Amino acid sequence: MNRYDELKKYIEENAKLAYDLNYAVAADPELSGCEYRACARYVELCRQMGWPVEENFTKQKTAFRAVVTRPEKAVLKVALLAEYDALPDIGHGCGHSANGAMSFLAAAALSKVKDLPVQIDLIGTPDEELRGGKAVMVKEGVFKDYDLALMIHISSDRTEPNSEVLALSCYRVVFHGQTAHGAHDPWKGRNALNGAMLALHAVDMLRQHVRPETRIGTYIVDGGTASNVVPDRAELECTLRYTSRPYLNEVVEKFMNCIKGAALATETTYEVTPVGLDFDDMVWNKAATEVSASVLTDMGIEYMMPDGSNGSSDVGNVSHQCPALQLYLAAGDTYYPGHSREIAAMVQDKKIEPVLSCGAEIMGRIILKLATDEKSRRAVADEFARIQESRI
Repeated sequence: MNRYDELKKYIEENAKLAYDLNYAVAADPELSGCEYRACARYVELCRQMGWPVEENFTKQKTAFRAVVTRPEKAVLKVALLAEYDALPDIGHGCGHSANGAMSFLAAAALSKVKDLPVQIDLIGTPDEELRGGKAVMVKEGVFKDYDLALMIHISSDRTEPNSEVLALSCYRVVFHGQTAHGAHDPWKGRNALNGAMLALHAVDMLRQHVRPETRIGTYIVDGGTASNVVPDRAELECTLRYTSRPYLNEVVEKFMNCIKGAALATETTYEVTPVGLDFDDMVWNKAATEVSASVLTDMGIEYMMPDGSNGSSDVGNVSHQCPALQLYLAAGDTYYPGHSREIAAMVQDKKIEPVLSCGAEIMGRIILKLATDEKSRRAVADEFARIQESRI
């Protein structure tokens, strides 16, 4: 029996564990940074598999790292990433219950493959939707020790061998003014909502003068309580994205000027608070992507390359510290919007089971291919080193 046959055998043997894990997490959604029950389920399963587990990894209460394999002579060190946070009101509308279950199943199968010269860790990475659990790990230098970080993100209808993600910065801005009666003596007030509205208009005007790949999203969190009261507090949130961090930093500076100008014009004050850590763009590793694409081809899976319609993820931060792959795997042929109730229902349907097994096999095959192909391993490492050197 060759290693690919071994991999498929052990995926089949451990599949129910992964299916049940996905269903349990999907049926019990927990918000970013509060995934206590999901994390506990993973930790319990890892210990059942006999893997040593470090809880509260990088001082995050819902993060963990499990030691899956430790061969005497490893040619490759891989981090399999497991996500499990959900969205407010929607639940697992981004499919993270499935993402993490696929990584667990890949780890479980690979741990049984004989004489595999690969060191594998399963890392539970919480809080992707808000603050960025992987970004915290990057700040701690966690991924400097790995040759590859790998995960698959579920998709409704599109398979891709890797992801392009946008750099992201997100802020809450609170304007402070002076309350007053809206009819009796409004001239004594300073309208915080006016400050917020003027800032939003300025940001809308800014859209004309930034590069077309820039994405700016805003909404008013708090705008007052009554029409006859001059509001002394207003709050907005703004998310800024671009394909690379350096230019996004320029956009952030322009955004801050919009806030300052609005406050000056309305005689209000303001405070800006980052929402989570900055997310970075994805360092595209062509050699690793070619390995991923070749595995999809070998398995007869049709795929497309990213088309520029990207979101953001803290996996981008990981890619700046080691070569990283985040594939997308289609669960069907019907398009559903990301972050939707349709996706949340999709990962709870029995039809997701073969998709989970397929995802685990894809990750397993990528690792097996790199383990046996020194040329590909070297190409991935050399490309990452060249990119790092060019950034110095």
